[in-house]
Amino acid sequence: MKRVLPLILSVFLFVCALSYLHQKVQIYVEAYRLSINYQHYNELIDKRDYLMYNFSKEVSLDRINQWVKLEDFSPVGEERMLVLGAKRPAGTKRGNKLVSLVDRFLRASTSTSMALAEEKE
Repeated sequence: MKRVLPLILSVFLFVCALSYLHQKVQIYVEAYRLSINYQHYNELIDKRDYLMYNFSKEVSLDRINQWVKLEDFSPVGEERMLVLGAKRPAGTKRGNKLVSLVDRFLRASTSTSMALAEEKE
């Protein structure tokens, strides 16, 4: 027993020191990765600032306003609705209420925005 106790104690201390060293190495690895990410981030910020500076020098507010007037550009407001890909099925009968209700139920299960857009028409 007297011979085994120092051996167990030294193995235990070795395992503790090894786990501590492993944690320290992992901290340094993560710090290195983080510093590389910060470098990339700073490079991208510099590129963005450079592009914004060039854009602001070449495009003035007067040119933007002139383009808006020429193209008759207006942003989509709350009173407007934009529906893409709305197609009516070609053979539906509007007179039959049962067919209309079933068709309305099936369309409502596919997409709420499509159903609401078709309902407003």
